[in-house]
Amino acid sequence: MNRLTMEAAIAYASLRSSVLLGLTLLAAIAFSQLNATLFNNNLLSFLRNRKPAQGELYFSLKPVNIEHAGKILPIGCHLITPRKFYTHHGIYLGGGEVVHYSGLSRSLRPGPIEVINLENFSNGKPLWVIQEPRHYSSDEIITRARSRIGETQYKILSNNCEHFCSWCVSGKSYSAQVNAYFHCPRYLLALISTLEPQLTA
Repeated sequence: MNRLTMEAAIAYASLRSSVLLGLTLLAAIAFSQLNATLFNNNLLSFLRNRKPAQGELYFSLKPVNIEHAGKILPIGCHLITPRKFYTHHGIYLGGGEVVHYSGLSRSLRPGPIEVINLENFSNGKPLWVIQEPRHYSSDEIITRARSRIGETQYKILSNNCEHFCSWCVSGKSYSAQVNAYFHCPRYLLALISTLEPQLTA
């Protein structure tokens, strides 16, 4: 492939990701209107207490006080924090540092996997720990996360922050969030608004 063709392919991939993000956000805005009070009041307790079906991924959420998080968070834990139309994911490294896929959080140009502090990761929003089955020890999770620092292959539908964290913890690159946007967006939006009660669409 010549240089011009390669640059055009990269530009096309970037444009395609931006368009997909825009379509996802438009769908999220439309479906947020369907976010009934019933879902907001009962969804989080349902997710915390339900038993998984056979073969289903299972997790529970534990809220974390950001002021004391650096002292109580176990290294290698999977963190989430709500954003307007999605949840942002990261892996806790210890010492108040989180590794995450910065993705499209700062601009329309995808960012790398990087290390930031807890306050910047949470961005003033509540912080939660996903308690899920782990296939690796805490040290192995951290080693896996650090092995990808600097990677710039962000793709909103197939290699985002949740894909990265699930790969670190379980060895499988998976995003329940992406799956939920296509199959049951109102439940995902209800979960996000439950995690951040002051959220407004």
